[in-house]
Amino acid sequence: MRRCSQFEPLKIVDVIEEEYSCELHAQDHFEVIYIHYGSGVHFFNEITVPYEKGDLFLLAPGARHYFTVHITTRFTYIKFTPGYFEFHSPSVRNASHEITPTAIMQIQWLKQDKISVKEPCQTILKNTFENIILYNSTIDVARSSIIHYQILSIFGMIKEYLEARSIEVKKQTPTNAHIAAYIQENIYNRELIGIKSIAEHFNISPAYFSTYFKRNFGTTYREYLEKLLLQLIKQRLRTKEIKLKQIADEFGFTDVSHLSKFFKKHEGINPSEFK
Repeated sequence: MRRCSQFEPLKIVDVIEEEYSCELHAQDHFEVIYIHYGSGVHFFNEITVPYEKGDLFLLAPGARHYFTVHITTRFTYIKFTPGYFEFHSPSVRNASHEITPTAIMQIQWLKQDKISVKEPCQTILKNTFENIILYNSTIDVARSSIIHYQILSIFGMIKEYLEARSIEVKKQTPTNAHIAAYIQENIYNRELIGIKSIAEHFNISPAYFSTYFKRNFGTTYREYLEKLLLQLIKQRLRTKEIKLKQIADEFGFTDVSHLSKFFKKHEGINPSEFK
């Protein structure tokens, strides 16, 4: 696979593509990508995310990605090395309260999804990128304080995007043990273990959660839940005093018939036969 290297501290690229001109590649730098207009699909490692006007993507070193363009798209790339913000480190600390742009760029799920903001942030974001592009044609962008603060304003907007969703920037990616414990604790409440609820609980995009889960657990989220339910139902069935209706109610089945169909599908016998 081709590797894309970045040696300059900061590089701004603004292009209009009818067909994406760069094949799948890995990179050794940070990258912020803005979609001015157009639509298509972004391929990041094993993840695919549709894109449209106003979307923002974050990439970190080691990322493998490319785009498939469906409708002619204008891309702006802000490419930078860690040294860029180290050069401007006093400003970064004062402006972002110790939370650096590179710390934001390292949030795992954020790199694997897209950022879409609403008005008025959408207009501000577009204008900020236009300002950066305008300055890029006239000055040494890597040393420019104006460009630096424009880029910081983008990260300030991303930080607000995270805060609006009650997401801590420094929060670590959840472990398998954390997710498994949450499921075990809430297995009796179908609403809390729905994809939307569990994804929001762990600050993972609902659109990405199923892929994230299968990659980390080696099975689909549905298969994992069904296996856990079967284990718990079998435990209840071994307790002769508990009736089937109680078990059905406990695990959120509509009735005994619904429970029986679920159990027979996986075990080949009815729960009463197992009991």
